[in-house]
Amino acid sequence: MGRKKTAPPETVEDIVALGNEAETLLASPAFTLACESLEDKYINCWMSSNADEPEYREDSYFALQALSGIKLELQYMINGGKIAKT
Repeated sequence: MGRKKTAPPETVEDIVALGNEAETLLASPAFTLACESLEDKYINCWMSSNADEPEYREDSYFALQALSGIKLELQYMINGGKIAKT
């Protein structure tokens, strides 16, 4: 069974609304705490890995990159909403 994709925003109002939602999420204390906790976890996993565990470090690196990508995508949505307002 394939995953269901959400339709992209079609109107200026949809883009602005999406940007506002992304801004609310990115500023949310719960989201911020979750991101900080995950970053700490991934960094600690990387730091505590042994020299003979490159996969462990790579997994931590990719997890950090994915988390960064999520936050960056939210920022793109915020910027898109701001641009759409003008």
